[in-house]
Amino acid sequence: MSSTVNDNNVHGIVAPAWESVRAIFEQNLVDGLDLGASLCVYHRGQCVIDLSGGWKDKEKTKSYTPETLQVVYSTSKGVIAAAVALCVDRGWLDYDAPVAKYWPEFADNGKEDITVAEVLSHRAGLPYVDHQLTADDVYNWSNITSLLAAEKPHWVPGSAHGYHAHTLGFLAGELVHRVDPKKRSYGQFVRGELDDGFYVGVSDDKIEARVAPLIKKPVNTNIVAAQPMPPLVEKALTFSGAFPLNQPDGKILFNSARLHRAEMPATNGITNARSLARIYALLIGDIGENGITKKRLVDEETLARATTNVTPIGEPDQNSYGLKTTFAKGGFQIYGEFFNALGEGIFGHTGRGGSCAFGYPPHKLAYAHVCNQLDTTAFAIDQRTLRLLEAIKNVIINFDAS
Repeated sequence: MSSTVNDNNVHGIVAPAWESVRAIFEQNLVDGLDLGASLCVYHRGQCVIDLSGGWKDKEKTKSYTPETLQVVYSTSKGVIAAAVALCVDRGWLDYDAPVAKYWPEFADNGKEDITVAEVLSHRAGLPYVDHQLTADDVYNWSNITSLLAAEKPHWVPGSAHGYHAHTLGFLAGELVHRVDPKKRSYGQFVRGELDDGFYVGVSDDKIEARVAPLIKKPVNTNIVAAQPMPPLVEKALTFSGAFPLNQPDGKILFNSARLHRAEMPATNGITNARSLARIYALLIGDIGENGITKKRLVDEETLARATTNVTPIGEPDQNSYGLKTTFAKGGFQIYGEFFNALGEGIFGHTGRGGSCAFGYPPHKLAYAHVCNQLDTTAFAIDQRTLRLLEAIKNVIINFDAS
């Protein structure tokens, strides 16, 4: 295992067979695809890449270091799926049980039969609440969960899927809180049970100081912004107006320390690639770190259920411009038209602007890449990740051949 540091401010470790991936990580910085980023890969239970590099600011005066943390937007949803899978594995939750079994108030307004799996796979018909919201409204956990418990589904639950961009976090997070014997908040549960380097709700100023601000990549046109959004899509993606996609003053709301302090499990996870990749590696199997074996988070049967496709072939996503997104029973994005990284068997989640994390059991591979430069022109996996995955694919082909 070699370490590296160079003019592109790349720090970290790389196993000998994986140097080609490090070269691509650095090339993304050279080409301006990344400004600052971290990358981590586990293979066969061992960390083979753990890199950070680039800069925390456009002026390139502040180094993006191994201690830097990053908002990862919807890549956070893969951690929600992992948290719920852990609860299922321990017998606290059942994917096929009604949500109301664990959260009785949720049965209001015709929701008594909505299952845990329908919530996780975006089939519950609850992508927004029918109220105009502000950011402060969303920062109030009990307020939002009460509104969701009272909400009437916007389509017949189970009949279609539509991305629950923000609401998924409150729905699943409330379930985790209610079944946790210690009654921890979702953020406390994740740090205590999955990885202590994944934050949902930052209350420590020292941790906040490590967070790299998000920076929009300059683009000539933004296809997403140019298209008028149907009302349902706009309400879902902006959480009923609380988080406009394009601020008039150009600011990014997700750089707000106040937002970082809130618990918004689907969108404001703060972490690095190391923690994300480790979570996925532990979903797949045991891992070795510093001479210590860490046992996997869930058994094979639970993981198989969590990653079972429940999206009918060709069914369009109601909230993603008709894209053919594919979700598993447990909430992971799985291999399909939208999430076609590597091949069949992959499960994970992408995030707005470029972050991505997944597990790939056929090759005992776990991957995470997080970044501070937002490229909002890509609908799915963006060019940075595609480059990295091509290099990774070549490495694992060589392993298979040896």
